[in-house]
Amino acid sequence: MKVNSIIVAAFAGITSASPTLLQERQGGSAASGDGPYGPISVSTDSALANHAIYIPTANTGTAKLPVLVWGEGGCTSDGSSNARFLNAVASYGYLVVASGAPGGRGTTTAAMMTASIDFAVKVAGTGRYVNIDATKVMAAGFSCGGVEAMAMSWDPRVKTIGIFSSGLLTNYTTASTFTKPIIYIIGGSNDVAYQNAERDFKALPAGTPAWKGNLPLGHGGDLNQANGGKFGRAGIAWMEFLFRGNQTAKNYFLADGYKVDGWDVQTHALDQLKPIV
Repeated sequence: MKVNSIIVAAFAGITSASPTLLQERQGGSAASGDGPYGPISVSTDSALANHAIYIPTANTGTAKLPVLVWGEGGCTSDGSSNARFLNAVASYGYLVVASGAPGGRGTTTAAMMTASIDFAVKVAGTGRYVNIDATKVMAAGFSCGGVEAMAMSWDPRVKTIGIFSSGLLTNYTTASTFTKPIIYIIGGSNDVAYQNAERDFKALPAGTPAWKGNLPLGHGGDLNQANGGKFGRAGIAWMEFLFRGNQTAKNYFLADGYKVDGWDVQTHALDQLKPIV
């Protein structure tokens, strides 16, 4: 019921593209990322229809790979539309499952994100997914994908939520029920999602850890620049702190490390933010 109540519309203006056009727009192949586990394989899996799977091709040894499930802007079913950011995430040792096949067409739903989580839980510890840690799942997305991610707030398998240029479109008080750590990465006052994100942040319960950063870059910011740009750097740091307790990542949020990237920041109960072990 909660999923249906908040997934009622989508931000418009985000168009899909074929993988070829995507690479041209982003300045060439986006197959590595800047983390230690690149290059990245981007594929589909017969066990999960209409999704893109990003996973390191490097030997990760005994390292455990947390999971990011991702929703695209405009609810577009193209799992490669944010390839530069998603490759960067995977290159830090994560399994990324994006709603929509690479270059796909059509429309996504929140149910597709639930299917991504179901898949990660099912395959963890098997075959090419032997090192996947499905006890550490982040649901995140851009624009409409962020609304879909918020619908995962009530899934007990999801540990944290990531909102990139997004906010609730109806049922404006729903944010008052969010209890999981949440990060808002917003493009400033010219971002079409700015007002909604600001409203949702203010509505969070007293004990919900949250970080909200604004950069005056507009809707989507620099997410499609190399490695996801500053938008991507903040998102990856959030995962590295929560899922690995990385000290540098912790300092990005708790010791003003974000200032080097120029973020205008507000925090909420951030003293309650602890690594998820």
